[in-house]
Amino acid sequence: MSDTLILAVDTSTRASIVALGTAEPLAVSRRDVQHRHGSHVLEQIDEVLDEAGSTLADVGALAVGTGPGSFTGLRVGLATLKTVAYARELPLVGLMSSDALRLAGTAVGAPAGAAVVLPAGARDHYLARAGEDPIIITPGELAAVLAGAPALAVDMDAELLGEEAVRLGAAAVNAMPRALLTLARTRIDAGETDDVAQLTPAYVALPRGVKRAAEDLGWSPDLR
Repeated sequence: MSDTLILAVDTSTRASIVALGTAEPLAVSRRDVQHRHGSHVLEQIDEVLDEAGSTLADVGALAVGTGPGSFTGLRVGLATLKTVAYARELPLVGLMSSDALRLAGTAVGAPAGAAVVLPAGARDHYLARAGEDPIIITPGELAAVLAGAPALAVDMDAELLGEEAVRLGAAAVNAMPRALLTLARTRIDAGETDDVAQLTPAYVALPRGVKRAAEDLGWSPDLR
C-alpha cells in the first residue's frame, strides 16, 4: 500500500494542519486559526486536493491527530475525518498529536526524546514524554517536573520554558505535515487501522461540562 494517497488532519494546536501525500507531502495547508478550526478545515481539505490535482476519489486512507490538545479542535478534526471515512468507506488511523510533534521536532533539531508541552485550558499544561501517556501539569509545577530536560513548547510564550523550547515547538508545528504522513504510512502499511465509531480524542482530562456516567461520555458545547 506504499502508493496509497493519505489525507491527514491535525487540529490539536492553534494551527489547523491538512496534508495530502504518501509518505511525502504532495500538498499542505497550515493555518493559524487559534481555536476556530471548524471554520477552516473543510476549506483546507479542498485546498490540498486542488493543489495536488486530486479529488476525494483518489484518497485511499485517512489519518487524524487525536491529541492531547484543544478539546474543541480535536473534536472538529475527528468529526470531519470520521464523516469522510463513513461517506467514502475509507480506512482511518488515529495518531497521537504529541508523537507527530516529537517526530517533527527531530527534523528541526530537537533531541529525539524531547518532551512535548501544550496548553491545557487557561492555566494548566499537557506534558507528553516519549513512551509515556500524556499527563496534566498544574500551574507552577512545569519547570520543576521537566527539571531542565529538552522540550517542545507548543503554543506557549517563553516565560515558562525559555525561547529555545518555544522556537523548537513552533518549528515542530511547521514540520508536522510530513510527520503525520510518516506515522500514518507506517500504521497503514502494517494494516493497523482504527474502528471509526470507537476512535475518540486522547483526553487527558474531560472537558468542562462533560460527565462520565456508567462509562459513557456526554458531549459538551463548551468552547475550551
